[in-house]
Amino acid sequence: MSAVDANIRRCAQHFQLLDAILADRRFLLDAELSLADSPVGTNLFRYFNFDMARPNVPHVERWYRSLQERPAYRAHVMIPFGDLYGRLAY
Repeated sequence: MSAVDANIRRCAQHFQLLDAILADRRFLLDAELSLADSPVGTNLFRYFNFDMARPNVPHVERWYRSLQERPAYRAHVMIPFGDLYGRLAY
């Protein structure tokens, strides 16, 4: 469990860094959605829907809400783990 706790703390540090980056922009590279938002953005659904302590990251939360408005994000990222278990084709 100590390794899990250490990784949760490290994850929190990364999300705080991300929060600072998003403080003055709508998306990672500025005002428009770009390919840079995809890899990190796919982690947000899991991060915010997993029962664990998280730091206050208001800019990341705002960014997450803007991604949730996109139909493709809802259809392809916001998928419960149970729906993915044992699935061979995506």
